Amino acid sequence: MVTSRVGQGYYRQQLIEKWDGKCAVSKMDILPILIASHIVPWSECNDEERLDVENGILLSPLYDALFDKHLISFDETGRIIVSNSLTAENLERLGLSLDTKIHITKGMFPYLKKHRALVE
Repeated sequence: MVTSRVGQGYYRQQLIEKWDGKCAVSKMDILPILIASHIVPWSECNDEERLDVENGILLSPLYDALFDKHLISFDETGRIIVSNSLTAENLERLGLSLDTKIHITKGMFPYLKKHRALVE
C-alpha cells in the first residue's frame, strides 16, 4: 500500500509537469483540486501503464468526472468527443464547446483509443 501511494504521488507530479499545472480542458490552475486522471483506469492497467505519464490527463474535478464516466473523450487530434447522452443544453451549462481541443501526444493514442470505445 505504501509503494502504491508513493507511485501515485510520483504519477501526479509527472502529470502536473506535463500539463504545466493546468487542467487540460479549462486551463484552470488551482493545483490542490486538479486530478491526475488515468485514461485507462488504474484497475485495468499493468504496473508499467499505471505510472505511464502518457496514460494520464490533468483535469479539474468537473472534467475528471465527465471523463471518468465516459461522457467525454478526445480524438487523436485532441478534439473533444461528447457522449450522445449529453444534450446541447448540458453542453452549454457545462461551458463545453464541440470545438474544445487539448494537446495530445502520440504516446496517448492507444490509451485514448480504449477510452473512446466506451463513450456512447
